[in-house]
Amino acid sequence: MRAERRAIVHIGHRKTGTTFIQNHFHANRAALLNAGVLYPFEEANHSFGLSGIFRQDHAEQAPTPRDRYASDPERARTELDRELHASEWHTLVLSGEVLTGFSRRELEAFSDWLDRHVAHVRIVFVVRDPVEWAVSAAQQHLKTRGDIDAVFDRPEAAHWANIIKRYRAAFGRRAVAVLEYEALAAVRERFAAQFALSAGLGADIAAIVQGDGTTVNESLSMEAALMLGRYNVRVPELQDGRRNPARSGTESRAFAGLPGHKFDLPQTTRLKAHAQSRQDVAFLAREFGITRYSYPASDVPPSRYTEEVSVEFLDALTDRLVSLQADALATRLLLDRQRLRNKGDRAGAAAALEAVATRFPTDERVIRAVAAREAAKERQG
Repeated sequence: MRAERRAIVHIGHRKTGTTFIQNHFHANRAALLNAGVLYPFEEANHSFGLSGIFRQDHAEQAPTPRDRYASDPERARTELDRELHASEWHTLVLSGEVLTGFSRRELEAFSDWLDRHVAHVRIVFVVRDPVEWAVSAAQQHLKTRGDIDAVFDRPEAAHWANIIKRYRAAFGRRAVAVLEYEALAAVRERFAAQFALSAGLGADIAAIVQGDGTTVNESLSMEAALMLGRYNVRVPELQDGRRNPARSGTESRAFAGLPGHKFDLPQTTRLKAHAQSRQDVAFLAREFGITRYSYPASDVPPSRYTEEVSVEFLDALTDRLVSLQADALATRLLLDRQRLRNKGDRAGAAAALEAVATRFPTDERVIRAVAAREAAKERQG
């Protein structure tokens, strides 16, 4: 059976559509398995499981699903092996951003494990225009950190050559394929399907992961990114390597999707990103024939960076704050109701539910609570 099986390992770099691909594969796991493709683990992002099993020297700074795997990696690996043995499949698909950071020693362990399950391994790495990648990475950075000046002074470098060379050393030169983000994203709603085709999964699998074309906009506009970055300066996400108790972990969601100017880096930063990528760009051209990114500095598109605040952003932010305030008030009233119920004050709890239902009739939690109350009345009647 092993001789018939293969693995496609997506070492998707951050900000190259990796989460989009993972969510579409994860959402269609049952259909994929029926077609002979196994997408394992409970989480859409395999970084948690693979990091917990194979990267024991790299602890997370804040609690994540990785902890469940890292607490007992041998048991976690046994459970993963059991999942692989219990299913009928011919292709194993793994996807995780963390794979770009695996050391050679970690890759050797990962490779040895794969060899026990499949006969062939294909490594798929997605690259993106290094200037636009630096812009997107900076936006992501500002979601959790606030050193805005450092982000502008030192744009993140992609380091494609280092990543690819490690994988070639572990799996062989011919095992590594490089895909261009821009080609996959030509039709946004077909991104996951195009990835499947380009990775060698076939048209039938591409059709399964096509999805319905709906996506959630979690990007940050220029205004939102700068505001969140400054908030992170005042209330850091981490304190002494642990989550700041003053943070809920949902702060970035308050700003995600708010309209405004498109996020960008200043032109000086864009030019720095271009300059520091030239060796990696030359590596791609030499080793894979990819010349899309081999343009001169004079062709770097002009920056759209601005600190102006649009009226659309202010209106949307106001609406978002009103919504968050309503959500917080509804939560408090529902908790008050529960405390009254726990004390045996049924009349007080009923009054609390009436109050919250009157003020927040469209809140899903309130609707469920009212429905549960009515159902209980029917059973008693």
